[in-house]
Amino acid sequence: MAPARANSVAHRRDKVPERPVANVAGMGAAHVTRGNGDAADTPSASTVRKLMLLVCLMRLGRMPMQRFLERFEVSERSFKRDLKHVRELALEAGFVISPIRDGVVTMTMQSGGLAVQIDKGRRDVEQLLDTLARVLGEPVGRRLKGVRGEGGADAGPLTRRFLHFAFPELVGDSWVADVYDALEKIWSKNAYARFMYPKHDQPRGVERLVEPHAVVARAGRYYLIAYGREVKGWRYFALDQMLSKPQAGGKILKPRPLPEYIRLDDSIGMIIGDAKTKRVAVTVELAPRVARSVVSRRWQHDQEAVMDDDGSGAIVLHVPDVDEVVRWTFGFGGAARVVAPPEAVARAKQMLEAMAGGYRADQ
Repeated sequence: MAPARANSVAHRRDKVPERPVANVAGMGAAHVTRGNGDAADTPSASTVRKLMLLVCLMRLGRMPMQRFLERFEVSERSFKRDLKHVRELALEAGFVISPIRDGVVTMTMQSGGLAVQIDKGRRDVEQLLDTLARVLGEPVGRRLKGVRGEGGADAGPLTRRFLHFAFPELVGDSWVADVYDALEKIWSKNAYARFMYPKHDQPRGVERLVEPHAVVARAGRYYLIAYGREVKGWRYFALDQMLSKPQAGGKILKPRPLPEYIRLDDSIGMIIGDAKTKRVAVTVELAPRVARSVVSRRWQHDQEAVMDDDGSGAIVLHVPDVDEVVRWTFGFGGAARVVAPPEAVARAKQMLEAMAGGYRADQ
């Protein structure tokens, strides 16, 4: 009889249905199925809810009650019961959880100890994320919204800030975010992207069919790096210049790897030709007041930079179009000067004369 009873118990255990629990990382739905092991190893639904509540409060500093109720499909009474237990646990760790105000629970800190360190670290990260979202605009801001929490930086900091950032905010670019979303969806499906793009002799633009590889954020704009089927070469396209939202244009059977001569992390020299395109080494002299700032940054992967004993310096940048380095040099005013090669120096003089002529014409 004993073996029969054991088999019966095992059979009933196998029939226990899947029980939905929370995915702690993203508050999404997950499932846990009881196997033949000890059932005590599986956390209860109540334990998972309390853990999720504590994690969210420590990460974001706040939790809307309605969001919790919808995620876990529990009553307000259950939420308050879970909250009571979590409040007691948080208090031992140095945190204070507020009563429910306007449907939201917040977490503050007591002075000193680990709680202060955790809270300060969280707020520092949130500040950096918020700054990044403001500077880069969409589509970065759209993606960071969930990471930063529903309230973002306006949720009310729990600690004072000493370090602040002052950068121009990129605004009015929802079209870029929509274009990016479409491109990312097409890229994830290994498909060609089809869109209309401007051409100097055709005001309405021409249709492009490309193999999308990556999007690069550079100097406040977003560029698609892609292989053009018509031109049979790699090109870049500014997302804000696209005249139509990209559409999928068929499956890519074998995606092309990015050529070695294209470096997506170069902030100078991204203008793409082909493997045979000549890259010119342009030398820029730097005055002491900007030299250290310039040479301490990597503008491209194969730059050459030196600092002199008097505090001045020089940097060599390799580009297929010398105009790019000339314009970059002008950004430092009289503290930087193009000195080589002769063709780059001549081009810098020509551009300066054109700018001066424009001011004379205004007068």
